[in-house]
Amino acid sequence: MTKDQLPALAEAVARAIEAGKAAAEAAPDDGGSANLDRVYIRVGLLRESTMDKAGITGWMQAATTYHARAFHLSVPFGGQGNRRYAGVQAMYKSLKAEDIDCGVWYQMD
Repeated sequence: MTKDQLPALAEAVARAIEAGKAAAEAAPDDGGSANLDRVYIRVGLLRESTMDKAGITGWMQAATTYHARAFHLSVPFGGQGNRRYAGVQAMYKSLKAEDIDCGVWYQMD
């Protein structure tokens, strides 16, 4: 990922967030666990401040033995169980459809 690709990425993330909001609202109930699922994007050596300046909100996770460095996107819609899961899955599918190198971080609290 380079700085030149950030405007297109910001537009793709905005579309993914809208898809996530729609999916979260469509989820019938918010039961299930209080999960902390979120979408992450592999951004190479870009800095968190560079992503923020491009209008992409979230936080950078450092690389470890178990995973590569990644930028975790904010989840700006309601829900903590099934709704959050549905919204995050919609965001992921939207970004994958645009060939963005991303994944889903699954974490239980």
